Amino acid sequence: MEIGNISSGKITDEDFLFFLEVIRDSADWEKEEKFENNLSNYMARYRELNGEWRIWRVKGERIAVTYHLDLSPSNRKPWLGTILVKKEMRRKGIGTEVIKLLAAELKKKGEKSFFAGVPDYRNSWINFLADAGFEQFKIETSDNGQMFLIMVLPLI
Repeated sequence: MEIGNISSGKITDEDFLFFLEVIRDSADWEKEEKFENNLSNYMARYRELNGEWRIWRVKGERIAVTYHLDLSPSNRKPWLGTILVKKEMRRKGIGTEVIKLLAAELKKKGEKSFFAGVPDYRNSWINFLADAGFEQFKIETSDNGQMFLIMVLPLI
């Protein structure tokens, strides 16, 4: 499938079945996020952060879901919170292209960096973000003792 014409829009109720499908096909993500099979409750946990859930499409077909913040409470910078690509579309450059498009939007707004946090043992996630241009920045420990690799994508 051609990936040159990717579009996105805010997630709607009509997108929930697709979101559930990519969650079912993303067991590691589901485990980390403690999803518990209730999409409304899950998404409600993020409302206070004022981020944006998006559905990404190619030629009208849903291919990915993202969540990002333009302004994180932790450092007042943009953060990528979630990126899930449809199982059949993985390893085809879709996720990297989506990140490039988000980064271009942020750069246009004057941002100089885009952050992501990854559990330090999720090597495939770290490699994916590195392939998309993110660099290792630092390690942080959560309140429950879990270590996260903080990665940054320079937008300069």
